[in-house]
Amino acid sequence: MIINLDNQTDLSGFYVVYNGSTNIEEPGNFGISHLMEHLLCKSFDHLQDTYEENGLSWNAYTSPNEIVFHLSGLDENVQKYKKEFVDLLSEFNVTKSDFEKERRIVLEEYMDSFNDQVSSHYLNLDRKLYGSYNPIGKRKDLENLKYMDCLNFFEKQFLNPSKIINVSKHDEFNYDVKTDGMDIDSEPKFDPNRDFEFEDGNSFKDKSSLILKTPIIDSDFPEIKFVNLMLSHGLNSPLYDEVREKRGLVYFINSAVSRMNKKGCINISTLTSNENTDGVIEAIDSVLSDKDRVINEERFNIIKKSTKINLKQQDINRHMSVNKWINPKGWNLSDCIDDISIEKCGEIFDKYFNVDDFYISNDKKEFK
Repeated sequence: MIINLDNQTDLSGFYVVYNGSTNIEEPGNFGISHLMEHLLCKSFDHLQDTYEENGLSWNAYTSPNEIVFHLSGLDENVQKYKKEFVDLLSEFNVTKSDFEKERRIVLEEYMDSFNDQVSSHYLNLDRKLYGSYNPIGKRKDLENLKYMDCLNFFEKQFLNPSKIINVSKHDEFNYDVKTDGMDIDSEPKFDPNRDFEFEDGNSFKDKSSLILKTPIIDSDFPEIKFVNLMLSHGLNSPLYDEVREKRGLVYFINSAVSRMNKKGCINISTLTSNENTDGVIEAIDSVLSDKDRVINEERFNIIKKSTKINLKQQDINRHMSVNKWINPKGWNLSDCIDDISIEKCGEIFDKYFNVDDFYISNDKKEFK
């Protein structure tokens, strides 16, 4: 699928998307999608000076659901390199020496991830609850990967892009390239008793990471995102106001929904001193138990207006804002923003934000 999007400015963005990622990894190759992202970026080494000379920015990322390579800059300059960008991704021209060096780099990134307390907690918790090793992978698997494993995975993951997104005011992208939707069937399974490999990156002696997770959810994602904004967006939001501003227990607190293929879950997360953990949980409980504090006309109107403005800004900067077209249908705030009502928000809050339904994880206790 090639998606051509009109842009309001003379800036352009070009995205090549591969569905799959961790959803098609298996024990023995956890982390190979992210490593392959690094390796395929080697395809552009000879163009780095050219891109810089033409004011072009390029990069790539691996999410749990897709790998995305992107190029952006002035429309007239991006246009010159789109077809070549796609062609270079269609071949695996990586030496064994490049493979060994890039694997070492990815292993350094791996340890950096586990030396951040919140990141370490999330990554280990996903291993335990869902059996998911995330794009960062599993250290032993990365260490044991062979060059031939990458060649074989290229055929499985990167033979054809799932979609190409072209954002341009002037140039429609039409190219004879085969795209493959790759509909992934994998579903997350919650099991707090599964065997998993715990990565002990750091003791984090003085602080505790807290993550509250709902059961797995399969619908209502745009509306959940809106209620999350009502709950935790800004210092005047109910969660920030209670846990940070009134009680002084944390620096940050987030409520967000994470996507696992076509399903997801709500995560409330924060970091606090060890002695504050009970107080933080009690403060979160006090907010979630007071529906009127979260779901009220004033807060609803503020979030609806600010979200519409933000979506308008994303349209203006569409060359850098294409998640709407990368996500599957039913995952975008724009799907509900015109029709959402305070009554619907109340229904969503009642359905998904009952504190008794959350799995509460303290990293100091979770991984004893």
